[in-house]
This record gives sequence, structure tokens and C-alpha cells, in this order.
Amino acid sequence: MEIGKVIGTVTTTIKHPAYEGKRILVVQEMDLGGKLTDIIRVAVDYIGAGYGDLVLFGGAPGVAAEVFDIPKAPIRDLIVGIIDRFDIDNQKIFSLYDDV
Repeated sequence: MEIGKVIGTVTTTIKHPAYEGKRILVVQEMDLGGKLTDIIRVAVDYIGAGYGDLVLFGGAPGVAAEVFDIPKAPIRDLIVGIIDRFDIDNQKIFSLYDDV
């Protein structure tokens, strides 16, 4: 799993059937220090994330096929969570709410 920020969307007119009815978002990876990296990935939104959300995303081979019940789905990454806060060694790295 990776942490990243949703920075855009992908719109297509013709796509593989595995992508029908699914939102495809552009995610910029974030390091564990809370800094955005240069790595940009495309992920299928599984939970309703939006622009600017900090998300948990990733997947192993076959996970998307199992989640969407589509054999051999050509989907590498899924967005599986919206992050409200994350800490490392009891130090707040990110919080959606300043007072938390």
C-alpha cells in the first residue's frame, strides 16, 4: 500500500470493459515524511475519493480482479481509503483536522 494525494482525473471515451462505470484518478505518491514525491500513478477509485484527498492506494496482482469480480482485470492500483490522519512514532505527519 502507498499513501498519495489525488491530483487529477482520467477521462476516456473508449476503454477496457473492466473500467466501465469506474472513476479513474491520478495520484501523486507521498513519502512517510508527508512530502509529495515525483511518482505519479493512475488508480481506480473504489471508495469515492476526490480531488485533493489524501488516500491509501495500491494492490497486488489479481486484487482488482477479485474486488470487482472481473477475471484478468487490467487494473494495477485501487484507491481503498481516504486518510484522515497518519502518525509515525507518535508524531503527527498529517491530519485532516488541525486540532486532532
